[in-house]
Amino acid sequence: MTLELTNWLITSDITPETARYIPTVDGDSWLLSWLPGRILSRDQAISAMVLDETLSDPNPEDYVIALELAAIRAEDLGLDLAEAIVLLYARILERDRQLAGTDNRMAVPTTPAA
Repeated sequence: MTLELTNWLITSDITPETARYIPTVDGDSWLLSWLPGRILSRDQAISAMVLDETLSDPNPEDYVIALELAAIRAEDLGLDLAEAIVLLYARILERDRQLAGTDNRMAVPTTPAA
């Protein structure tokens, strides 16, 4: 797991999520792809990306330590771990729908005509 940090962008080598710098009067504003609408500091953006990487790792060396680290990073963002997991999962579903070119959230199941 490696984060790449520049002055404008934070990316990961294991997750497609990103953090982007947004110029503001305050100067330290970052937007995360999986936390839309929330303005974060650079430190919070890094913490959020570490959280995403930690939860995205399919084979951590120690699951207990990975979950403890994830909980700490979620707390840095004002979230509990369950909230963070749900938000990341929702982002995965959204990205999958975008890639498929459809949005099935409102699809109503139909039955074949008899």
